[in-house]
Amino acid sequence: MTNREQRAALVAECRASGMTAKAWCEAKDIKYQRYVNWASKLNREGQHEPQQWADVTIAKEEHATSEIRLNCGKWTIFVATGFNPSLLADILKVVDSVC
Repeated sequence: MTNREQRAALVAECRASGMTAKAWCEAKDIKYQRYVNWASKLNREGQHEPQQWADVTIAKEEHATSEIRLNCGKWTIFVATGFNPSLLADILKVVDSVC
């Protein structure tokens, strides 16, 4: 495997880990700025997986609630008023890696 292929594999591993890039780099003993350079270069070269978008359907309900429902395959995530945005971001990273 060439250095470029190794870097691409590491960037893919980080993105699939569900961890922040910074935490993943710390766990792998890789300098964060080095990782950012690798990922940025791959992004510019178009060597990353294309962004996937989910279908969004807005359904009218008779009884309005302050709840948001996110459906992804067999997963449904309910988000109520006053949710913790960073917790939701962490959950979505994990779901994105398996969904």
